[in-house]
Parts: sequence; structure tokens; C-alpha cells
Amino acid sequence: MATKSLTTSYLAQMTIANHDGVSQQICERLVNFTTANTMLQQAIALVQTRRQQEDYAFRHYSGKDFAADDLKREDALEDKYMSAIRGTLKAMLYLPDDEPKRRKAEQALQLFKDFNYRVSDGFESSARKTLNMAQEWQSAQQYTPAELGISEWIEKAVEQAQKVLVLVAVRVDNESAKVKGELARARKATDDAIRQAYTIINAMSVLEPSAELSALISVLIGIEERAKLYYIGSGKSGGTKPTNSTEPTDNGGTTPTTPDTPTTPDTPDTPSGGGDTPTPPSGGDDNGGDDNGVDPITDQN
Repeated sequence: MATKSLTTSYLAQMTIANHDGVSQQICERLVNFTTANTMLQQAIALVQTRRQQEDYAFRHYSGKDFAADDLKREDALEDKYMSAIRGTLKAMLYLPDDEPKRRKAEQALQLFKDFNYRVSDGFESSARKTLNMAQEWQSAQQYTPAELGISEWIEKAVEQAQKVLVLVAVRVDNESAKVKGELARARKATDDAIRQAYTIINAMSVLEPSAELSALISVLIGIEERAKLYYIGSGKSGGTKPTNSTEPTDNGGTTPTTPDTPTTPDTPDTPSGGGDTPTPPSGGDDNGGDDNGVDPITDQN
């Protein structure tokens, strides 16, 4: 019986995530195959290279704003530094009324109200307020940031605000259409490399057949059949296996199973056990306070 030829047309029908996973399986099987055929060796090396490029594109660009994590981290630090400034100034309000430093602290603290500064502001809005407030503090005539003990915190807050503005610009660029285009090109390059390797394998199965090559082809066909069964059609992974399904065999292929034609209707089995599934106890809210010991700025006081 002639060996079934390997095909790749199904790869283009899968979602981004499923394609990434299935092409990785194919790549691993090819890389683990030992062959003396230099053309196949080169083709497999190309598949591995293209797979790495697709994986990079998938992790960084596929539907994920990868600058958002960096933005949140830098913005959180900016908020903490601004909170430290506010906390330092508010502590001075406990000084006696006739203490000159208390009046200076009140004047510096007033900027939080004047700029309506809140940590809940957007990334860019918060960063620009920080830079403007820092400029006001550093140019004040009634006091100096150094004598109020906030110079270092101002410098750190300004540095974070500048990082936030840079990342905001990066995020805008990454949301452009070219990002998805880059992933699409990487995915197509992977398909082309796999197709080239498959063409060589199909030819070898006729010209240089071997048990090892037949086993590889069986495994790759098994990957194709499972991909078509689970990932193509519904477009979802982890779906319910249909009744007329295929079961994986030891060599990675699949053996079709055809149900017998019943002569009489089947009687449903009486389910064993029974009873309701216990409902787990509801827990409390895990959200706690600020682990860094600095109260976030949530008001204008």
C-alpha cells in the first residue's frame, strides 16, 4: 500500500495560537529525526529557524500589548515616588503652627490639589502632571525641595515619568497594523519551510524508503489529523471529541474507530454516585493594602 503523502494546506486554516502550537510539534519531530540526506538536513534547519522567528513574533505581537506590562511597572513606581513626596510633606503638618517649615510644606503640598493629581489618572496624564509639578517645586521661591527632604523623590518621580512617556509612544507604534503583518509573515515563512521539508520527505519515501522514515511520516500525519479534528472547523482548541473520533496510536498516528450499528436502542446506564457537587466555600477578597508602606494618592487632601 502506498504511503500517504504529507500536506500542509491545513496549517493556514488554524488560529494564531493553534498554529504556533502545532507547528512547534512538527518542528520538534523533524529536529529529532536523524537523516544522512543533506537536503533534508538543511530543510529541517530552516524549519527550526522559521519556527523560532514565529514563536518570537507570537509571544511579542499576537494580540498582546507587550508594552503594557512595562508601562504598568514604570507607572506604579512613579505613583509610589509621588506618594512618598506627599507623605513626607504631610508629616510636616504635625509641626507647631509657628514652625516655618510647616508653612513651606503646606505650600509644596498645595500643588497636589492645584494639579488634581491622582494615581488613577491615565499613564500619559499622570506622567505630564508629575513633570509639571516637579518643575514648580524646583522653581519655588518660598522653599527648596532639599530643605523639605523631597529632592531625591522628585528626581526619581521625574525619571519614571519620562520612562512612562517613552513607553506610551512605543505602545502606540506597536498597535499599528504592521505588527500583525509581521506575525503573518513569520507564520507564512514557517508554513513554506515545513512544505519544503515535506516535499523532500515525500520524495524520500518513494526513492529511499525506510522504517524510520515511515514512522516519522505516520507521526506527522497523526499531528495533521488531530489538528483537523480539534482545531479546524470550530476554530477552538480543547473542544469536545465527536463520537466518531480517532484515537492516538503509539507511533503518534491515529486509528479510526467506527461505531457498530446497534440492533436495538441502547439503554442509558444508571449513573453511579450522585448527589450535588459540593460548593467550595467563598473566600474573602485577596486585595490588600500597599506592600511598600506608602499610601497611594487617592484624594486631594
